[in-house]
Amino acid sequence: MTTSKKIIAASYIIMILLTALTAVLSVLGYDVMALGTITGLAYAEVSVSNAFYFAKARKENALKIALGCIERQPTKTQEIAELLNSIGGL
Repeated sequence: MTTSKKIIAASYIIMILLTALTAVLSVLGYDVMALGTITGLAYAEVSVSNAFYFAKARKENALKIALGCIERQPTKTQEIAELLNSIGGL
């Protein structure tokens, strides 16, 4: 498992645990105002982690696709390079 996948997994686990803890303590009648804020921030952190991971995966996959196309059709190298630049430039 790569480091970015470990970060995402840890983020999800913490978010789920904080959500469950907030819900349980709220049902038990405790004041969870501060914990609710922290739980909301955990959701924001998961969103940022996902955005980073998806952007990273998009770049990696674009490169793999381009290299595969170059191997299959070496005469189209210029068109593939233009496509890569339009996707996000590598």
